Amino acid sequence: MEKNTAPDKVRTQLYALSGESWPAGLVDITERLVIREFRIDESEICREIFRECGSFMPGDNPGYLSREEFLEFHRAYIKYQYGFYGYGNFGIFLKAPDCSSIDECIQRSGTCIGLVGLINGSASQTGELSYAILPPYRMQGYAYEACSAALEYGRECGFERFEARISPDNAASLALAGKLGINILR
Repeated sequence: MEKNTAPDKVRTQLYALSGESWPAGLVDITERLVIREFRIDESEICREIFRECGSFMPGDNPGYLSREEFLEFHRAYIKYQYGFYGYGNFGIFLKAPDCSSIDECIQRSGTCIGLVGLINGSASQTGELSYAILPPYRMQGYAYEACSAALEYGRECGFERFEARISPDNAASLALAGKLGINILR
């Protein structure tokens, strides 16, 4: 699937009334979260998420690479995944409660609590959803909020269906997938 610029057009129209354009790399700002592309300087928190939550990526868990190796992995991911597709793993950041503009919400976004991702799925027009929330932030509705925003972004990128790879013993994620209406890959 080639990069689709539809999200930029849709968001530009939605935010034209506020006088702001939708910044590149921003997926959504929800009631409590800012969901956006990771920056290079956020490689260490990204590495921590992979270490703490495991990897849903094929092959070895990149969280166990050295700092230097992970930084190179992270740089390449940002350049090639975001640059080519326009989607991938996005950071989930706590939103400042009193921000009044899109730019201010991005600048003042706080603690990174996890990631949510979209990649090409098993069939045409199918997106594979993944997410990881750090333990202190689980069971508070953040995963649902972030995944809902990511699915909407995925629809804007041209995905019509969604699926996820979830371990059969992960009851919370299976319930979340059911609530979101996505297919489970076994």
